[in-house]
Amino acid sequence: MSENSLFPTGKPHISFSEIKQWKECSYRHKLVYIDKIDKFEDSPYLHFGTAVHEGCETLLETKKVDRDKIIGVMKESWQKAGFENPEWYSKQPSWYKHEPVETWESWANSMWDEAIGFLDEELPGWTCFKAEEQLYEPIENLDKPLSFKGFIDGVLKVPKKRGKGFEYWIIDWKTAGPGGWRRDKKQDLGMTAQLILYKHFWSKKHAIPLKDIKCAFVLLKRGAKKGKVCDIVKVSVGPKTYIKGIKLMRNMIKTVRKGMFLKNRNSCKFCAFLNTENCK
Repeated sequence: MSENSLFPTGKPHISFSEIKQWKECSYRHKLVYIDKIDKFEDSPYLHFGTAVHEGCETLLETKKVDRDKIIGVMKESWQKAGFENPEWYSKQPSWYKHEPVETWESWANSMWDEAIGFLDEELPGWTCFKAEEQLYEPIENLDKPLSFKGFIDGVLKVPKKRGKGFEYWIIDWKTAGPGGWRRDKKQDLGMTAQLILYKHFWSKKHAIPLKDIKCAFVLLKRGAKKGKVCDIVKVSVGPKTYIKGIKLMRNMIKTVRKGMFLKNRNSCKFCAFLNTENCK
């Protein structure tokens, strides 16, 4: 692909994280993905999420987790980042509540303890089709070529409840607080479009009909009571919802290529660029 045909970000592909960023604020998307201004802020949530996802990947494949190894790496990264240092956590926003790394470790173990049993109850007879599957598929009907890139946490092959055959469940692990997600978050296109697009491109990759593909977020809740750690948010991808997800992606591509970057001032409150030289 020639340099002139690349997306304005300089890459031959887009990801859902870019689309989500653009939906929240197209100007922030420009600052991050086109201007390449790095405002990354490290946090325990990121390190914890990485560790939990790694364990869940091996759970799907082997139903086992090398807990000592994964937790050991997490604790080492914790120490390097200084998350246990009062000087670090005293500077965090008022909503941040410091917990020692041992508490995070217990949360991870609780999630791994209950994940397989939870899937057995929700999706009886499931087997792992693929854990951590990469998508890199061309986006159809564009003037200039562009691909969609993504990583699916898990694809499960599940016997149909009625009739013969199987259906495929695309799942995405999400760590959450003890109460899970609010209703508005469960219905937010900025969240559900991730699975809509995964379903669309995974269907094309494997030539499996859309009707045989289901989607769900599996929530792993920090600090939840025993037996309540896991929850499932099934995403119904009917014709209208499917069209909305594809339209969101196409609108993003169209406006970014046109150089239209509007600020969404409703998205300023927690933005890292707020009141900086990049966005006053």
